[in-house]
Amino acid sequence: MGKKSECVKGAPKWMVTFGDLMSLLLCFFVLLLSFSTMDPAQFKEVSGSLEKAFGVQKQEITFEIPKGVDIVSRDFNPVFSVDIVLEKIKSAIKLELIKGEVEGEALSDRVILRMNDEITFAPGSDRLTEPAKVILDKMRKIIEEVPGEVLVAGHTDNIPVRGRFSSNWHLSAARAASVVVYLLSKHSIVPTRLAAVGYGDSRPIVPNNSPRNRAKNRRVELIFMQPSNPDDFDVKPVDEQGLLEQELMPR
Repeated sequence: MGKKSECVKGAPKWMVTFGDLMSLLLCFFVLLLSFSTMDPAQFKEVSGSLEKAFGVQKQEITFEIPKGVDIVSRDFNPVFSVDIVLEKIKSAIKLELIKGEVEGEALSDRVILRMNDEITFAPGSDRLTEPAKVILDKMRKIIEEVPGEVLVAGHTDNIPVRGRFSSNWHLSAARAASVVVYLLSKHSIVPTRLAAVGYGDSRPIVPNNSPRNRAKNRRVELIFMQPSNPDDFDVKPVDEQGLLEQELMPR
């Protein structure tokens, strides 16, 4: 029998170089991860777009035979997320937020933008001021981009109103209507997406026990509502005149 060759103890020499390489690669990727930053709003927007593109499984009751549908959506509908909407609003009105002229709040199913009475209307008036129009022009662009209904709510304090309005209810409703009319003046928003309501002094955010608190309660709110059904995701205005002409054309 031939003599067996003895195995060299320890790992091969090339293993040392290979281990150093793997350690360096690991350190490199750890450094990349530590340097990177993640924007939660952008992440949700991207994930939402992918969700709308590839579809989501949901349970529906149907009495018809299912038909084939496209796996990939042909149109990318905008996605509603309270974080995304709030970030869009903050980006559009940074200066007004710093000045305290407006306030933004995100709830579970809506985003509320509060505009102070001092910059929106003169006392006892329903005519928009120029600073208010500047803010509403920026909000119009936000409404054009995000889906869902927008409720415009007018609020007052508990001091009886004087002038051509007989009550705070009339004044708050007229102010909300003025905001809606101005937002629709460019014909870039579907009218059915907007609604105006006046609450008078029935929904104060702070007690009406001081001039400062009463000033906070005098406000106009733009409430961005989360869509409740897929049809609400259509943000493009309808050409009613074009549809009417098509209906009147002879066939």
